Amino acid sequence: MKKRIFQILAGMLIAILIWMAYDRISAIEDKIVVVDSQKVLEEYNGFKEAKDVYELKIKKLSETFNEQRMVFESKSKELELLGSSLSKNEKAQRQADLARLKEVLLKSGASIENRSLEEEDKLLKGVYNKVNDFIERFGERKGYKVILGANGQGNVLFVKDRIDITQEVIKELNREYVEGI
Repeated sequence: MKKRIFQILAGMLIAILIWMAYDRISAIEDKIVVVDSQKVLEEYNGFKEAKDVYELKIKKLSETFNEQRMVFESKSKELELLGSSLSKNEKAQRQADLARLKEVLLKSGASIENRSLEEEDKLLKGVYNKVNDFIERFGERKGYKVILGANGQGNVLFVKDRIDITQEVIKELNREYVEGI
């Protein structure tokens, strides 16, 4: 009889321990979530707006470069057509002018490329800072222990839907962006 009571108590104790362990594991699991960082960027209104501003700046820079390039091509074509009718001195002067214009064009192209990279870096840095700050505050507010970022590069290969909070993050991030918080 004592043995039977002991077995029942031991069974109940094991059941309680399993239930407590499962409850703890479930609680921990719910505190680890995943966010598709690429999707967040693609759907974040702040990124979309910053990208539009960036593209306008680059378009203006490209237009200036294209105007300079067209002038160079026009003068080059003119020299080609008039080359045989020009004196040696005049032809040499025009060739020197073209060489200087080509040098200016090359410097302008390099400058545009550098400026483009700087603008892109500034854009991404600003967006990443805003998103990271938001994710940190969001995680604190929701009581998450860990927020993993999936970026499509294979660092997170599988995610159960119940711990993927990407859409919730996008919704809250865009709400905060619109409200100017």
